Amino acid sequence: MTFAFTCTGGGTVALTFATAGKDVPTAAGTQECDGSIYQRRIDTPEPGLIGFSYSFTGSENGGYAYGYYTEKKQLP
Repeated sequence: MTFAFTCTGGGTVALTFATAGKDVPTAAGTQECDGSIYQRRIDTPEPGLIGFSYSFTGSENGGYAYGYYTEKKQLP
């Protein structure tokens, strides 16, 4: 699965991810809220729930958006 997040307002956001109730430390990261897009691929060993959480520092006067999509495998 690929996750994308963007925010504005000049603050900083820290993102954490979990699959099947377990943290995925390799997917965690921070981003400046300057309108750039943070994109991260999250490997899922098996089908199940995927979640994310975030915390802001600095200004919270901006906006945010996120999206996710799954990759399709090419069949022979």
